[in-house]
Amino acid sequence: AIAERLSGEIISADSRQVYRHMDIGTAKATPEERARVPHHGLDLVDPGERYSAGRFARDARRWLAEIRGRGRVPVVVGGTGFFIRALTHPLFREPPMDRDRRERLEGFLAGLSQPRLRAWLTRLDPESATRLEARGGRQRVLRALELALLTGRPIGWWHRKGQPEVPPL
Repeated sequence: AIAERLSGEIISADSRQVYRHMDIGTAKATPEERARVPHHGLDLVDPGERYSAGRFARDARRWLAEIRGRGRVPVVVGGTGFFIRALTHPLFREPPMDRDRRERLEGFLAGLSQPRLRAWLTRLDPESATRLEARGGRQRVLRALELALLTGRPIGWWHRKGQPEVPPL
């Protein structure tokens, strides 16, 4: 309703709504709602494909520019806040990592239990292990392990030393 009154377009910042075929349980806009107001950030990738907060921030910046270019108002909605934070406070630039090594590592780590992953993280990146102990889901633990194993540096180092992908909004 707000986007309609503002002559706006909606950018969904929900990390689950980016996935195709996952309409139930994600509260995606209905086809009728999408017909009334243009929506961005919905049904972008298949469920098995990776879609990161960094990728969202890059996509959202493009959508923001396109929407403004049409003389309309962008309205960012939904999500847990992580995607919005990635947009307003850019993440570090991801270091180059060999795609084949990354995919093999992802396959290997996928077979490990959460306690085993956390044990590895405690050894390789104690700072992240402590930080993620209370509120770090499997994806965050996997990401921290991936960076530590493939770059030799903990994710905290990249956050402190890595340059942001783009300046903040």
